[in-house]
Amino acid sequence: QMALRSQMNPHFIFNSLNSIQQFVIDKDIAGANKYISGFSRLIRQTLDNSSKEHISLAEEISYLSNYLQLEKTRTEDAFEYFFTIDDSVATDEISIPPMLLQPYIENAIRHGIRYREKEPGNVTICFEPAENGLRCRVIDNGVGRKKAMELKSKQHIEYQSRGMQLTGKRIELLNKINDSHITVLIKDLTNPDGTAAGTEVILNIPV
Repeated sequence: QMALRSQMNPHFIFNSLNSIQQFVIDKDIAGANKYISGFSRLIRQTLDNSSKEHISLAEEISYLSNYLQLEKTRTEDAFEYFFTIDDSVATDEISIPPMLLQPYIENAIRHGIRYREKEPGNVTICFEPAENGLRCRVIDNGVGRKKAMELKSKQHIEYQSRGMQLTGKRIELLNKINDSHITVLIKDLTNPDGTAAGTEVILNIPV
């Protein structure tokens, strides 16, 4: 687990440095300074969280909020993000493995939202009680998995899939050593006319 979490750090740092480089190329000094400030705060959280087996849900939400704000800045407000938390979910009392959700959110932004051609995208993260613990849902209104795969096949973006691969390995290992299992379900969302309306990822996490 420690080894897999550690591998996620350079993956994330590499993506963020690319964004800082773009600000420099555009000679946007103010934008670069703002981004670097948020980036440094997120790096501290990433390094801190990756050293722990569990963190509180409140800490996870704080981490995801900072990550989403950074991505929103990078994409020039190409999307909005929302958190919905059921009243019965005690965020300070629930502990979960760190950094499980971030790769799914990253995937929603970089492979779904980024290809939207008209109105801005939306990413919603929901936390609600489940029979065996906590249900976490990541919902986006991107172009859908089929279209994203078609567009992705035309480009070389190998590094962007690393977070998903590492998370899959982490979940597999966690399930081997724990009695209760983390489950992941990915659903393709559709409009009434059958066209793609985005993707929903559902994680059930024992707590």
